[in-house]
Amino acid sequence: MKLFRKALRYWIAITSVLSFMGGWVILAHSPKPVQPVTVQSITLPAIQPFDGNVNTNSPGFFSDNSQANPQLRSGLPSLRTRGS
Repeated sequence: MKLFRKALRYWIAITSVLSFMGGWVILAHSPKPVQPVTVQSITLPAIQPFDGNVNTNSPGFFSDNSQANPQLRSGLPSLRTRGS
């Protein structure tokens, strides 16, 4: 049994080293990645909203803030974290 364990340990060590070296050789001889071909850029027209109105002051897409009420601070203290 002692001889079997010793032979098994050597067998595992030898096969793992040979597998590592074989994988290294296969990886070294693998084809290199293809370099991207430069393509001329295509300019797309700007996206317009569905109704045709362009509001440059709006924070989001297709929103109309022309009648929005400004939010007032209600005197609450600002949030402070006492962390570093």
